[in-house]
Amino acid sequence: MAVTIPEKNRPEWEKIIISNGGEFKYSNYVLQVHITKLHNDVTENEISIDKAIDSLYDLCSKYSLVVQKDFKEIFKTW
Repeated sequence: MAVTIPEKNRPEWEKIIISNGGEFKYSNYVLQVHITKLHNDVTENEISIDKAIDSLYDLCSKYSLVVQKDFKEIFKTW
C-alpha cells in the first residue's frame, strides 16, 4: 500500500501556511521549519500562496511517510 497525502486543493494547505502551522504541535521538525519559512515568505510577499502550497506539497509528497502522523491530526481523513 502506497503512502499518500491529501489532495493539494484542500483548504487546510493554505491554512497551514497562513497560520504558520496554527495551534498544532508538529512531530516533524523539518516540516515545521518549512512551514515557518513559507509563512514568512508569503507574509513578506516574496512568493504567492499558490507557490507556497506547491512547495509544501512537493516536500510532503517526497516524504509522505514521515509526515503521516502530523497529517492525520491536521487533515483527519483523505
